[in-house]
Amino acid sequence: MNTAAPSHFRKKLLSLVLTLVVMLTCLPAALAVDLNVDAGFYFKQSRGGTCTLASAAMMLRRRAYLDGLTDWTAVTENSVRSTAWANGLSHSFTYKEMQVGYGTLPSRKQEKIQTLITLLSQHPEGIVLYDRSQPHALLLTDYTNGTFYCSDPAGNISSGRIPLENSSVSINGSSCYWYVASDHNAVASSPDSLRLEGMSYPINIRAGKGMAMTGTANAALGMTLTDVQVAVLDENDQTVVTAQASPNAAGFSFKTLDSEIRFGELPAGSYTYMVIVTDSNGDNLCFTSDFTVSDGSASTGTYWSVKDTEGAKLLDSIQEVQDSFTSATESTLGWLESLFR
Repeated sequence: MNTAAPSHFRKKLLSLVLTLVVMLTCLPAALAVDLNVDAGFYFKQSRGGTCTLASAAMMLRRRAYLDGLTDWTAVTENSVRSTAWANGLSHSFTYKEMQVGYGTLPSRKQEKIQTLITLLSQHPEGIVLYDRSQPHALLLTDYTNGTFYCSDPAGNISSGRIPLENSSVSINGSSCYWYVASDHNAVASSPDSLRLEGMSYPINIRAGKGMAMTGTANAALGMTLTDVQVAVLDENDQTVVTAQASPNAAGFSFKTLDSEIRFGELPAGSYTYMVIVTDSNGDNLCFTSDFTVSDGSASTGTYWSVKDTEGAKLLDSIQEVQDSFTSATESTLGWLESLFR
């Protein structure tokens, strides 16, 4: 039986590596990242009276993600507090090279609406909107198809990105806002290709504990993601945990699969974490990284394919796939699919 990889697929895999290494066409990350796909941006305020602080932290978290900062998940209400809070949210403060400013809104509703639309077009990370009539603040995220969307930190309001009309804040009652006035973080360049952005991956999982899945997979312009598969393999390359999704969308949040990949149930040992994404053009992107489960301190990493200029994680995964061809008895696609059965 011929167990070698089909030559056309081997060429396709090698072509993928070359595409990632030879980046001829680049777009600013702000144009390539879809912030409306929740990569793990939102959370609820930790206590009463900190709605402005929590909303500002979510805004800065989205901005850090947009900038390509690998520690964007470390932006929390507590981490921002020391620079932003003085018996209320300061009107001006700087956090991780991001300077936040303060502004007031016009009194007339139509002028207010137009001002907010303009602000959101200039600030894709969103703005903190404050309603004095409540009083309460939230993160106004975007204006899409004639609707304002937000994330409300109040515990009695639905989590995530929701229409503003379903929140506890109204445009009529809103009077002021906070926004990112300047940002000195280097904005990463992102190729117009199939890619992984801000994806968390395990390095060491503390036995009995989990890992929050964050980040997104994104298709090239004009393409959609047709298949996302995540697997954990043991040291014998046997699949022990799998999850799969068919997004049929330009972007996909790994947070969606968080409840299906239960790292906390893995016994101590050595494992491989694998992610395979496929787009509507039939192209594949394969990520793999070894990790351990032990009593040691928990450790995770954050992966951006655009920042992996050497293709280290992708090259390793593709090489592993090719090595597996030499002993597999199935076709290449059949082997990949068998990992997730």
